Amino acid sequence: ILLMPLIVVGIIVVIIYFAENSFTEMDDVTIAVISDDQSIVAVLDEVDETINILDDVNSEEEAQDLLGDEEIDGYLIADWEGDTLSASLTHTGDLDMHSQLIEQVLTNLQMVSRSQALGVSPEDAQTLNEPVLLESHIVSIDAGEIVEEDDLANVVALGGAYFINIMIMLFIMVYATTVIEEIAGEKGTRMMEVILSSTTATTHFFGKLIGVFLVMVVHVLFYVLVGLGVYTYFKDHDLVTQILSEVDVGGVLLNFLEYTWVFLLLGVLMYMFIAAFLGSLITKTEDISRAVSPLTMLVLLGFYIGLFAMSSPENIVVVISSFIPFLTPFVMPFRLATNTVSSLHVW
Repeated sequence: ILLMPLIVVGIIVVIIYFAENSFTEMDDVTIAVISDDQSIVAVLDEVDETINILDDVNSEEEAQDLLGDEEIDGYLIADWEGDTLSASLTHTGDLDMHSQLIEQVLTNLQMVSRSQALGVSPEDAQTLNEPVLLESHIVSIDAGEIVEEDDLANVVALGGAYFINIMIMLFIMVYATTVIEEIAGEKGTRMMEVILSSTTATTHFFGKLIGVFLVMVVHVLFYVLVGLGVYTYFKDHDLVTQILSEVDVGGVLLNFLEYTWVFLLLGVLMYMFIAAFLGSLITKTEDISRAVSPLTMLVLLGFYIGLFAMSSPENIVVVISSFIPFLTPFVMPFRLATNTVSSLHVW
């Protein structure tokens, strides 16, 4: 249980790493190009080292035979129809990533041809295709004043809200089940009669909740130590130093956690009380799964509404859910991270 979140994070990091490598590192492929314009072959041959061109294929039937014998990965048919370059790429699926590059090269070749026909130099034609640089500025309104927000700080705050959301769900699902199992187990073995002969039901109830809560504190401290260790190891990494130079991560997180830790604490405690209540309703350990079901449905509902709040923090469903006690711990952190809720509403 203690290592499960770290294992999940590790798996996600590995998946992202291999996914990025698969998109950035394209395999070498061999294609046949059938065209009357040899400039097409020359341009494709120069554009990327991963694309090997066979220029001695003269017909589609010959290319199909080579593809059927798996001597090539695909073939391209390209010819001019007036000032329009028509092209067709046939392959078995290995050229999905290369097809975008081939399409871009052919588009540039068509643009150069049309610009020459219009008497425009290739250099001027490239300036016509230059994209517009659009700068995005996120602002918030504070007492009628426009306050510009830091994009990177918003990302850090949203990441913190996402982490809090996962932690709440993890703690509730793990420790609520523990509370229900212990209470149901004591009732099933008549251990409760022995316990209540020495103390009151109220003392026993709160003692059990405090014990579970202290276990959660140890759980959190373990993750804090792991986080400090990871930071110490990677603090000199270029990406980390760049982020720390552009935004005060500690200040952003402290400002974000000013209220969020309260929702985390109260949310977990509230669900622990509910779990204890559900556990007191059953007398056999076989009924634990049925007792957990209502709690699980509430937790999943809050978790998914919280994820929806990440992209639409001012949606009416999100706003209403942020004031429903069972859902507030999941939803309100995202509204805090996006600065779409006032301090009065938080209280």
